[in-house]
This record gives sequence, structure tokens and C-alpha cells, in this order.
Amino acid sequence: MTDAVSASPEFRPLLHFTPPKGWMNDPNGLVHHAGQYHLFYQYYPDGAVWGPMHWGHASSGDLVHWTHRPVALRPDEHGMCFSGSAVVDWQHAFVPECEITTAPRKAECGTLRADMLTPLVAFFTRHVPGDSPELGHQSQAMAASRDGGRSWQARDAAILDNPGLQDFRDPKVFWHAESEHWVMILTEGQELGIYRTQGGADWEKVSTFGAEYGAHDELAWECPDLFPLPVEGAEGVDQQSDAWSGLESGTESVEERWVLMVGVQRCGPAGGSGTQVFIGDFDGIRFTPHQAPETVTWFDQGADCYAAQSWSDHPGERLVIGWMSNWLYAHETPTGDWRGAMTIPRALSLARDEGSEGYVLRQTIPDQVRDSAMALDALVVPRRPAPGSVLELGEAEAALAEFRLDLAPSAAVVLRPFGDDSLIFRLQGLDTSLAVTVERTAPRDLGGDFFGDPCANDSAALSEHFPHRTHYHLPAGPRIACQLLRDRCSAELFIDDGRLVITELAFPTAPLPMTLSVEQGEVGLGAVSGRHW
Repeated sequence: MTDAVSASPEFRPLLHFTPPKGWMNDPNGLVHHAGQYHLFYQYYPDGAVWGPMHWGHASSGDLVHWTHRPVALRPDEHGMCFSGSAVVDWQHAFVPECEITTAPRKAECGTLRADMLTPLVAFFTRHVPGDSPELGHQSQAMAASRDGGRSWQARDAAILDNPGLQDFRDPKVFWHAESEHWVMILTEGQELGIYRTQGGADWEKVSTFGAEYGAHDELAWECPDLFPLPVEGAEGVDQQSDAWSGLESGTESVEERWVLMVGVQRCGPAGGSGTQVFIGDFDGIRFTPHQAPETVTWFDQGADCYAAQSWSDHPGERLVIGWMSNWLYAHETPTGDWRGAMTIPRALSLARDEGSEGYVLRQTIPDQVRDSAMALDALVVPRRPAPGSVLELGEAEAALAEFRLDLAPSAAVVLRPFGDDSLIFRLQGLDTSLAVTVERTAPRDLGGDFFGDPCANDSAALSEHFPHRTHYHLPAGPRIACQLLRDRCSAELFIDDGRLVITELAFPTAPLPMTLSVEQGEVGLGAVSGRHW
């Protein structure tokens, strides 16, 4: 929820973050500091299409209610401000201690006082557009805030210059306690470069990853992230305690694995944009994946979750958010004077995959987001609905339905998040797995150039790429826990406690109550509840 006002309120989400106006894409600089979640994002405030990139800024105390802040970074003579990350500079590794006073100095430089704030540091890519060697140039830059993120000062000189690559961008920086170095991972075309430093601008390249792994297309990988997760159920991990802070500080001895996420632009699971995941080990220099090079694992199986990034310096669970759109049609979504929304924030956990040597990454809606909703009156549904039954799961514009399905082999249910055929999820039980089908239709009344969009061509891309039909299989038992979250123009389906997540935009003409229909077979339905915002 934000304080934005929209010229197209029928599609502006109630719960999901959107810009006040203009264009938004990748989340940037996610950092938690002094009780606030900071969300920066790729932003063009002067139009609802991609343009000279700024860093927009919002903050929240609860991940639900967002306050828009002044633009943090603006294009200048050094170039546009492309994607990146932010950290709390607790060690003053990048901002000298004597530079962080927030009031006129009354003591010698370097003396700690109560009016001094620990600085925030943003790392981002400067991009100078053009076709010559002097233009089309990308380098890594740094900016610092000494007032809790309210204002930013960018360093003129690059902290990492381009070694001659066309794509050299999207730095993710984090502290690696075991090696006592700051690490930067960034895209270098079809692979990732890994750099490290003990502070300042002295970055050393130590390894690469990805050229032979995962999904690739003709465009560069984008927006990498790399972080540790404790393995659930492993010896030494108390799931009720704050094991995460130990991973950051290096004080806990727990089993952990490292999760690497990176975006692809044209070969995602539903076509176009997608975020893939690798799980492995990281020693401060090299990332070593556990999966085979040809294995492709998607963070989200839907069409609309891209450039997913996690919050740094958060003392609890690992929280992630992504851009809820797709480059195939992002410029043509019918939302008026704004374009772009973020997914719901998600909490990540990692468990061993029973029956294999791999791991399962699970995503759930954080408790603080879920608990911010009002509980609906009890949903009265039969425990054994007959074939042909159509059950309502809530009619609020922003609503969460939670339920457990027991599917006999060949039994199938159909979920309609908007009560119509604009978006359909079909779940069918098989002997040892679950088959999931997604069907989405194009928005109606697409004729013409809606909003004077210079990138639009009679909404041809939306007509061509928005409709799709995709299929997935998930190893699962007969009992499956599900969450279906809908907002005014999106639906996110969490299946099997978040083992499979599907995020889809939709633009229904007249939203109806969410429904669950029993298509065939013997279906059990339990633990049904609803919430709304």
C-alpha cells in the first residue's frame, strides 16, 4: 500500500508496491536500516515507458505501507543510474568515519557522537548510451547517504571501470564474514564476474560463474544476487531462533548453502523474462553449484517475476521482492500514467529434497504481511465438494485465500483468481506428482495507442505475448497446501507450502469473487481461510 494516486485506479494494486507515476522496473538497493525497509527501483518519472534511469525510493516499517521518498539518484554527466544494491557501512569500509556527521562539527573529525549516523552505501551501474567506444559504456559507481537514506552523494570517479565488455552491470555487494571481504557479483554478458575488496575502491576480480550453467538466450544475464540460507532440519539450526543473524556475523555453526539468483530476458518459464536459481557453496572467491550444468531451476514459474533481489542487513529471515512484469509486453500494460509493480515480499527457506541429494527453495508470504490483513468471516465450504461444484474464496480486491487440497489420482480443480477466464490455474493430482496448467488471455479492448505511448504499436506485443498456456509438474503427495493472493491486476499462487510459485498479471474487465471449481474426481478441501486488505 502506498500513498500514490492513480489515473487508472481500477488496476493500481492495493497491496503491491507501485510508483507514484511514471515507469518502474527492477528493485534496487534493498536494505534494512534503523527499523525501515528501503526499496529503491529503476525509475523514469517523466513518462510511463522506459527512459533515462533514476533510482526511485520508498520506505516502510512493515513491508505493507510504503512512503514515497524523493528520487535518490539521477542521471548526470556521468550517465544513467542502472541497477545495483545497497548496504549499511557498519565498518566504515567505504565512507570514512570522519565524513558521517549529520550536524555541524563541534568536535574533531572522527570523534563518535550521538548525532552521527552509520552511512548507507549504494553501488550502481553508470550507463552512457551510444554506439561508440566512448559511449555505450557501463562502469560501477558508488553513492553514500549520511542521513538514513534521505539524501545521497555520488562519487564522481568509477569504483570499477569497464574492462571492455558491452554488458557490465547490476552490482550486488555483500559482506562475506568467513573471508573477511566485501564481495561484488555483477553481470558480464552471459556470465557473472565476482570481485572482492576489504574496503574503498580497490576491487579485485577473483572468479566467474555461469557461462556453461543454466538458461541462456541472446541477451545478457541481469540482476544477480547471492546469499546464504540455513538448511532446515540441519543439526544446529533452531527454526524458532534467529539463525540468520549468525550467518551474517559468522558466529553460528550451522549447515548452510548459498543461493544465487539471476535474470534471463527472453527464455523465462512462460516466455520472456524470468529469474533462475542455483544452489551451492561459496567460499568468498568461487560459487560452486550443486546441480548439473544443464539443470534449469526457476525462482517463479509465472510470466511476471523478474530481477528478484533480497534485502541486505535484515536481522531475520531472508526477504526477497521482484519486478512484477515481463519485458515482452511491459511497455503496453493498460495502467495509465504509471507502469510497473513489485511482487509481494517473500520469505525464503531451504530444505533437503527428500528422495534426492538436492535442496528445495520455498517461498512464503512473510507473517508481518499476512497478519496485516483482516480475517474474513469463516468460509463455509464442503469438505468433499462434488464434481461440478463452484466455491467462492473471497471477493475483496486484495485478498488471500488459504486452503489444503487432497487430490485423488486424476482429480482436478480449477482456480479463477478473478472469477472469470482472464486467468485460470488448473491443478490435477497424479500418482506421485501434481500437474499444474496456467491459461491467460489478453486484456479486452486493446485497439489503439492507449496513452500516447511512443513504444506502443496498437498493443501488438500485449496481444501477441500476454496470452499463454504453460504446464508444470511438481513432485508432491496427495495433500497440498496452497495460498492464492490476488490484487487488482495480479495473482500469485503458492503451491505445496511455496515449493512452486506462479506470478501472473491480469487485467479483468469486471473482477468477480475468487472461485475454486471441482472439475473431476475425488477432492478433499480443508483448512480454508480468507483475508483481505
